[in-house]
Amino acid sequence: MKPLSAKEVEAFKKFEREGFSRVAHRYDQGPATITAQVNDAILDALQLGPGMSLLDIACGPGWLTAAAVKRGAIATAVDFAENMVAIARQRCPTADVQNADAENLPFDGSCFDAVACNLGILHLPDPERAIAEAHRVLKPGGSYAFTCWTPPTRNPFFGLVLGSVQKHGNMNVNLPAGPPLFRFGEATECETVLRATGFRSVSITELPMVWPFATPRDIVPKVIASTARIGSILAMQTPEQRENIENAIAEGARKYVTAQGVEVPMAVLLAVGHKAD
Repeated sequence: MKPLSAKEVEAFKKFEREGFSRVAHRYDQGPATITAQVNDAILDALQLGPGMSLLDIACGPGWLTAAAVKRGAIATAVDFAENMVAIARQRCPTADVQNADAENLPFDGSCFDAVACNLGILHLPDPERAIAEAHRVLKPGGSYAFTCWTPPTRNPFFGLVLGSVQKHGNMNVNLPAGPPLFRFGEATECETVLRATGFRSVSITELPMVWPFATPRDIVPKVIASTARIGSILAMQTPEQRENIENAIAEGARKYVTAQGVEVPMAVLLAVGHKAD
C-alpha cells in the first residue's frame, strides 16, 4: 500500500474536513442515526460505566458521546469538521467537545479510561498514527475500540451503491487520493494494526445495521446530500451515468422493501484492544 505524499495528505484532509462540515446537519439526520445503531455494542465492549472517562475520536454530531454521557461517563470528544463540533456541543452540553485532529490529539498521555472511534478511521490519511495516538492517551489497562465498514462483498448497501457505479458509471472521478475505504473491513487487518501498536487481547466482531429509506428512489439523493466521499462520487457522474446508476440502485433495492419502506442491510467490524497495565 503506497503511502500518500504530503501534498496528497493535505488535499485529503481538506476534502474530508470541508465535506463533512458541509453535510453535517443532513449527516446528523441520516447516516449518524444509522451508525448509532452500534453505539451500545461499542460502549459495552469498552465496559464503560459511570465515572469512567471516554474520548470519542471523530465524534461527528456526537451520538456516541451522548450515549456515553447517558451511562454516566465523563465524555470528551474531538472532530476536525467545525459544523460537526457545533452540533455535538449542542447535543452534549456536559461533554468537552473540541475541534482537533485525531492524528495529533491535544491531550497528555495516559489520561482516559477508554477511547472510541466509530467509523472515523477510514476518514484519516494515516490510520496507524491515529491508533498510536489513541494508545498514547489511554491509561494503562484501558480499552480502545474502532469500527469500519465491511467490504461490498459482505455489505449489501455498499455492494448495491458501488456495484451500480462500477457497472454504469465511473469510480475514477476527480477526488483527492485517500486510504482504501475498506482497508479495515477484514479482521486480520484490524488485528494486525492493533497488535503492532501495542494493544493486547484484541477481539473483532461483525455487527449488523440497517439504513432505512422511504422508497428505492430516495437512496441516491439522500446519500449525495448526507455523505462526503460516496455522495461526491455519485454527484460527479454524467447525467446519463447518474440516471443509469439511480435506476440500477432502485431496482436492486426492491429486494429490501418492507412494510415500513426500504431497509438496506449494512455491517461494520468492531475492533477492540487493551493497553497493558
